[in-house]
Amino acid sequence: MIYLVLIFFACLVLSAFFSGAEMAFVSSNKVKLRERADQGDPSAKRAVQLHEKPQIFLTANLIGNNIANVTAAAILTYILDRQFRIGSEWIVTAIVVPLFLIFAELIPKDLCRMHAQQFILRFSFLLRQFSLLFYFPTLLLMQVVKIILGPLGIIKNRSIFVSEQEFRSLIDESTKDGVVTQEEKRMIDTILDFEKIRVDAVMIPAAKAPKVSITDSVSQVKDIARKTHTKMVLVYEEIPSLIVGMVYVFDILFEENEKAGLKNYLRSPVFLPKSTSIEKAFLTLQEKRQSYAVVTDDRGEVIGVVPIERLLVV
Repeated sequence: MIYLVLIFFACLVLSAFFSGAEMAFVSSNKVKLRERADQGDPSAKRAVQLHEKPQIFLTANLIGNNIANVTAAAILTYILDRQFRIGSEWIVTAIVVPLFLIFAELIPKDLCRMHAQQFILRFSFLLRQFSLLFYFPTLLLMQVVKIILGPLGIIKNRSIFVSEQEFRSLIDESTKDGVVTQEEKRMIDTILDFEKIRVDAVMIPAAKAPKVSITDSVSQVKDIARKTHTKMVLVYEEIPSLIVGMVYVFDILFEENEKAGLKNYLRSPVFLPKSTSIEKAFLTLQEKRQSYAVVTDDRGEVIGVVPIERLLVV
């Protein structure tokens, strides 16, 4: 009888281990595990291998947990019947369920949730070997599940690509854990929103953009550049809203004739509707080899100007 008691407690410990392993697996930080694996940590490499085929591991873990639970329940039922003459299934159930619920489910899962990373790294070798041991039974069970659920249309092939929402969630979690800095997160968010942000959200309003008349001289452009530290000046004809071009300060920097006109340095502006995405604006400026674009409203009137660097730093 002592051997049965020892086997019962061994099964109870195994059940607790498998329950904790499941919780640690789903709660562990995949980004940190990948980072440690890239640094050469063998435990992290094995943990990453488990995460590469999660359904295989979780099914194998479930098989082990059920074997331990059924064995322990059968032994406890036998001991209660032989030693204490308790044969009522209701009394046995009242003893078995709380015992397993507390010591094989709630306590190990709560502990492993709080120490998921340490658990998965410490026992990665054991978990990996166990997953390999039950590899073929796992595949068989998964195939049976597919056969049963397949006609119901429940099982669908999942895309191998991570969705944008999943990627954003991963970045948010990584930022909370300190793997990704706030600055890196901001840059990633900018890249993800590149095609959604409109150019009018990042432009400099026309009223604040430096301007000169087409009749002005190089001297006046240099004066504006010295005062505002601008790299470009808009050029208008007759009225400030009628933009006919732009002058880059670098083009006139070494012009010795301060009274020279601006026509020789005038560049045709790149006009962009205000609804243009910053992604399209960036590609357009890159194609035109320009550093600035003029933003227009629905009526074609100039409402602002946007330098290419503003398109990258949102």
